[in-house]
Amino acid sequence: MAVFGYGSLAFGVFIVIILLYHKKMNEITKKIVYFLLSTMVVALTVYLIISTLHLNIISDTKGPVHWHADFEIWVCGSEIKIAEPKGFSNRQGTSLVHAHNDNRMHVEGVLVNKKSASLGSFFDELGGYMGGDSLILRVPAEQGLISIYYDDKCNEQPASLYVFVNGNLINNPSDYVISAYETVPPGDRIKIVFTEKPIEEIDHYILGDACRNGGCV
Repeated sequence: MAVFGYGSLAFGVFIVIILLYHKKMNEITKKIVYFLLSTMVVALTVYLIISTLHLNIISDTKGPVHWHADFEIWVCGSEIKIAEPKGFSNRQGTSLVHAHNDNRMHVEGVLVNKKSASLGSFFDELGGYMGGDSLILRVPAEQGLISIYYDDKCNEQPASLYVFVNGNLINNPSDYVISAYETVPPGDRIKIVFTEKPIEEIDHYILGDACRNGGCV
């Protein structure tokens, strides 16, 4: 899309030239400028159409998608909230993969590779990390950047990271691609837990907004 960006910039320059020097141009110059301007508009339009069609054809999803998954993050018994978005975009992440301070992963656009809708990619776009080396999770939270390593502890006890999707423990969570649903449910409900507790003592399901508002019994 860099070509479209440069073309738009050139178009803007032409507009400025016309506005500044329109009265000083003779008829031949005006015709040349307007011809170039019209050619540029047509070329940009054709390029945008062709590039959009090409992107849809080569993408894994064959066109734009709108997927969602709800999530919660718990570290040593405390829920971690993603830092509130800054700026006019009102989102944490990119236009393709982001959150809106709503405990919900949003995937909106054309996925050239479905891996862009993975949990690892989601945290990368937020400015965090989910991986498999010494650093296992980094979260840009309200209280600052939280980093969790393999040898970190909870309550002075050795702790582990668990990721549950719809109540089921998953392996290689950074590679997990969320389910292709717009609404939740049936879209995924993901709970990320770093705790010293054995897996039998962990609630595998996310609390959710309904429970926070007293809707769960």
